[in-house]
Amino acid sequence: MSQARGRRLSPPLAFLALSCLCHPSAAQAQDSETLGAETVPRRCVAHVISVPLVSGWGSPAVPVTINGTQGVAFLGLTQENIGVFQRPGMTYPMGRKLDVQTIAGGGHSYLTTIDSLALGRGRAGKVRGIMLGSIGDRRLDGRPVLAVLGYDILGNYDVLLDFPGQSLTLFRETGAPNCPALTRLAGAHAYQAPLLPNREGMDTMVQVAIGGVPVGMELEPGSNASILRTADATDTGVTPSMLDDDPRSRTDAGPAIIGRRHAFARYVLGGYRGTGLLADVTPATTNILGMNFFRGRRVLFAFPTRMLYFSDPQPPPPGMPADGGFSPAQSRLAETTVQDRPAPP
Repeated sequence: MSQARGRRLSPPLAFLALSCLCHPSAAQAQDSETLGAETVPRRCVAHVISVPLVSGWGSPAVPVTINGTQGVAFLGLTQENIGVFQRPGMTYPMGRKLDVQTIAGGGHSYLTTIDSLALGRGRAGKVRGIMLGSIGDRRLDGRPVLAVLGYDILGNYDVLLDFPGQSLTLFRETGAPNCPALTRLAGAHAYQAPLLPNREGMDTMVQVAIGGVPVGMELEPGSNASILRTADATDTGVTPSMLDDDPRSRTDAGPAIIGRRHAFARYVLGGYRGTGLLADVTPATTNILGMNFFRGRRVLFAFPTRMLYFSDPQPPPPGMPADGGFSPAQSRLAETTVQDRPAPP
């Protein structure tokens, strides 16, 4: 995922949510909204946008229409602005050059303008974004991959990511009295943790205690793996000899970085106590809590109140692969042909 250095590219963007067309015989639907697996009074929520996940158990992707072309977009919580891929038959105006930062290091991109963007019943026009480069004719669920939705959109909402229910719901609380607690949306026994600002001021970071050592990690379901910087791994007690016994990994997020995939025995996030967190220990620019944590959970990113709520993971439904396919930030075990850079003489 990419971030522009120094400041956000544009003010927060909120979709204009169109009115729901309710079936005249569904009286209950006029008084309530369905948010994932729960139904809440309509007076409690506003600007509800609900769309299906089309990526199964992989990094979340949803149907979108950009400049009249139907396709899919991934979610990129740590990406400051929406980014669009250059594809055959789709062109975007190229604006000024930008310095950007990815987990693999620095690079360059360009500003652009999206004429029209539709997500469910949400609509927006003349949207500022960044160009993410070429992706060829890559498709997901038979649809072209068009974009990565960034924090400029998602950060304006409570974002309910429901993997068991295979849906994404954006909404806003109205502040009406006697409404159900947000924790209910993540399940009966939801865990919670505060969201913290990252270097760019986006509330996408949490504190994870790994082996008893607090480590800041950014929440990014757009990465198929979790990533821990080498220095932070060292602070948790991981030694070079321990990493020598781990398989090598390769992370592709612009430039490729080579690391070691290590299993951290114990970790704590809020009230959740987990074991066996796999993370690629690399010379990355930031730490990432990725899809290997989020997979199978119901997760609520309550950005307006800076809270994270999440359930225990559930197994995939029959016939659905237990892991995902393509992710915007893709990490995999490195082939034996990949060689570490030789040490300087």
